[in-house]
Amino acid sequence: MSYYLGIDAGSSYIKLALVNDAETMAFQDVIQRGADIDASCRACFDELLNRCQIDRNQIGGIIATGYGRKQVTFCDDVTTEITALAVGSYAIDRTVRCVIDIGGQDSKVIVIDQSGKVLDFMMNHKCSAGTGKFLEVTSASLGVPIEQLGPLSQKSDKVLKLSSTCTVFAESEIISCIARGEKKEDIIRALHRTISGQVRGLFSQLNSFSDGTIAFVGGLALNAGMVDELSETLKQKVFVPPHPQFVGACGAAIFLKRRMETVLTLQGI
Repeated sequence: MSYYLGIDAGSSYIKLALVNDAETMAFQDVIQRGADIDASCRACFDELLNRCQIDRNQIGGIIATGYGRKQVTFCDDVTTEITALAVGSYAIDRTVRCVIDIGGQDSKVIVIDQSGKVLDFMMNHKCSAGTGKFLEVTSASLGVPIEQLGPLSQKSDKVLKLSSTCTVFAESEIISCIARGEKKEDIIRALHRTISGQVRGLFSQLNSFSDGTIAFVGGLALNAGMVDELSETLKQKVFVPPHPQFVGACGAAIFLKRRMETVLTLQGI
């Protein structure tokens, strides 16, 4: 059996996905990104091969996507996050018409058609407001591990509003909230609501989305509190696929597999 490797070199984490001939994700792995993206990807790849007992010659192709894709020197090809997320989400569920990814450095909202083709997309490039980094910084201010943000948010019984979407200013505002006795769970829910508002702003600029499943992918989709707030803000329950953090890597691998098969077909092989 042949495998195709997708590497999602994100701003915070490296995600790898091995896709088999049936376009099913067979293995996956994730590590925190080091200073050298290429070295981090190589180390993760070697570990994945060793752990899964797969020979290098079983890998039909390697493709990179994500923030640091151009720094992965041992890949055969690269593709954008937009393409990878669209392909990966549509491969999981053919009813998906919109994909939301809240990454470490930017947020993306992608609209796809009934064949999985990208129709339009919007990205937040300005700063870390409305991104995973926004939560990372503020969780440190609250002294709450990031994996506990979701469960705590779901315990909130008060609607608390934060006036700032800037990471720097929001941190100061959080300190003020703590000083006046606001509960952590209410502050966290307010943070989730702020991020959801940023996503809704991107979503509202896309005229091509009319109806269909909205998929929430990426590592932040593992945060149940974030899922709840996003669903409430968009007034539609968002779909979180299995292993949402690997959708980009998996989509990239599927994209490469199909591209290589097309080339071989054109060559009559």
